[in-house]
Amino acid sequence: MIRRLAVTRHAATRLTVPALAALTGGVLVGAALAVPPAASAVDTSTAMGFTTAPRPTAPPPADTSRPQVLRVQPVAGRKVLADVWSPAMQKAVPTFVLLPADPRPAPLLLLLNGVGGGEDHVGWAYHTDYQRFFADKHVLVASPEGGRFSLYTDWHQPDPVLGVNRWHTFLDHELPAALAGSWALDGTRGVIGVSMSGGPALTLAARGHHHYAAAASLSGMPEVSTPFGRLAMTAMVARGGGNIGNAWGGPDDPAWVVNDPSWNVERLRGTALYLASAPGNPGPNDGPAIGSGTYAVGAPTEIASDAGTRHMAGALRAAGVPFTYDRYDNGAHTFGLFERELRDSWRVVGPALGA
Repeated sequence: MIRRLAVTRHAATRLTVPALAALTGGVLVGAALAVPPAASAVDTSTAMGFTTAPRPTAPPPADTSRPQVLRVQPVAGRKVLADVWSPAMQKAVPTFVLLPADPRPAPLLLLLNGVGGGEDHVGWAYHTDYQRFFADKHVLVASPEGGRFSLYTDWHQPDPVLGVNRWHTFLDHELPAALAGSWALDGTRGVIGVSMSGGPALTLAARGHHHYAAAASLSGMPEVSTPFGRLAMTAMVARGGGNIGNAWGGPDDPAWVVNDPSWNVERLRGTALYLASAPGNPGPNDGPAIGSGTYAVGAPTEIASDAGTRHMAGALRAAGVPFTYDRYDNGAHTFGLFERELRDSWRVVGPALGA
């Protein structure tokens, strides 16, 4: 069953200590822990959030000033791995691409990963059957592997641990431009984020230089500049060894509001919007992923995501901006829950993309 809620704008600030502790431990960790070993290549260190060795990529191009696809490797079926050059970050970003069956121009869907950015082998390509889901849909799906603990934003300055982060620029401009140079795109685009990337997906649609026909946050945290939001964002970045000051500066820096979708709701008017979250109690929506990790980390993490999502829903409702919100009766931040959210989001995202 799905419930729809009416909430006040600041309802999300009333959270439990366990919920904040879960975010400090890292959003999406519960999902990784809950994956049965036989179905995953994730080892213990990866499940706890430590990244694996960077994926080898193609060498830099002769012209490093323009975004471009450097190399394409087949993976399975119509899934390929493309190394996409980012001039802003001066590196190649491995990106899983699902190609449509029909060669005619297709809309572009950015399907973002969680706190590990897929670098930890936790994400859509590793823990879901998303390739089958999109098999009959006329859309090109791109999932970058990178951006761990970055909040998928443009940082003020490089970080000693997390390096150069210009992910908003990459997602909004460089990646679409590079893909358009290799495959036929029709100019329509959408974005779906999960967990850490849920809020940034909405911010991308609100603050990007291109129109996004659809945007969705799946168990995301689209609450940034409230007291709890600041603590949550700081904790997520700190968990990766980074300093939030290098991202958005001090408490009075306007970057906090710029990157808070709940303060930019008017900019989302005209975009098909979808939100989803669950109250954190493990149940049927988690499917076979229910396990001890779900209770220890996934449950309180989803509680925090749920509160942040309700905060966003309240802001949209107060502004009269249309949106769809599915709040499930159960779910504890597992890929079982995320896959259902993805399927349910398509009734909003698919028509908006014409896919």
